[in-house]
Amino acid sequence: MKAPNVILINCDDLGYGDLGCYGSLLNKTSALDALAREGMRFTDFYMVSPVCSPSRAAMLTGCYPARIGFARFGKDAVLFPGSPQGLDPGEMTIPRMLKGAGYATGMVGKWHCGDQPEFLPTRHGFDFYFGLPYSNDMGRMRGRAAFPPLPLLRQESVEQEQPDQAALTERYVQESIRFMRESRKEGRPFFLYFAHMHVHLPLIVAQRFREESENGEYGAAVACVDWSLAALRAELAELGESENTLIIFTSDNGARGDHGGSNAPLRGGKVQHLGRRDACADDCALARPDSWGHCLSGVGYFHGFSSHTGPRVGAGAACGCGWTGVDPLVVC
Repeated sequence: MKAPNVILINCDDLGYGDLGCYGSLLNKTSALDALAREGMRFTDFYMVSPVCSPSRAAMLTGCYPARIGFARFGKDAVLFPGSPQGLDPGEMTIPRMLKGAGYATGMVGKWHCGDQPEFLPTRHGFDFYFGLPYSNDMGRMRGRAAFPPLPLLRQESVEQEQPDQAALTERYVQESIRFMRESRKEGRPFFLYFAHMHVHLPLIVAQRFREESENGEYGAAVACVDWSLAALRAELAELGESENTLIIFTSDNGARGDHGGSNAPLRGGKVQHLGRRDACADDCALARPDSWGHCLSGVGYFHGFSSHTGPRVGAGAACGCGWTGVDPLVVC
């Protein structure tokens, strides 16, 4: 059987109630709603942290944050520019595991697992990286004049400082399409990690999405995320890879609850441990169209990908996370 491609899409601060398939009547998410109809929609899915850095590191390693030194960073809950801390280069990650199985591995977007060279995505199994090393508000902006200019990286070098954020998602899509085409040309399955900056503040979105939004800048950002998924799926169809590609859509934590975001019908949000359940949809020829209400967690992705794509890593082998007996198709 041909090894499946994998696209993991991770939003920033997206709420449980921000998508049409999860009840939103304000935000336009036709592509995401279609993904949920055609694949599996999870209704009790948990990331293991309510903030960026530990949530992302846990997802990529299959380990709880405390086991990889990501529970806290001194007095801070997340990493800031210039921090001497980051994800240990010796950790096994999803891209490193899949690269060992012959996959081309690429990432676009927000990393936030350390901005020093030894902590960047290219040191953790990614062949290719294009994006921001941390949140889009951690550059020169009002109230943060002392911050260094926001760097847009290609591999490990700064390609641009203070990039136009309204154009970034389109650039991420272009780079993703180029990566998928090159992987197909080389005859290799690919793993693409698309880590959106949306809907993290500040909300800076292209004019065409703002003009159509019924929920201000926030709705425009959600629509931009939806557009990017449609563009990726159109390219998969063009490449003839739609039936052999697993797409997972999720968010690093819940919405803030202001500026247009919604966690309805749940209480609480970002930075709170109040039963936040993050939107997660799944599409693949292997998946059964359905909704899934069993409790699942983002640390299960690692072992789920291992089961689906060939390399065998025993549950908890790298971190003792203990996700034995979980149906890997559901986890993925």
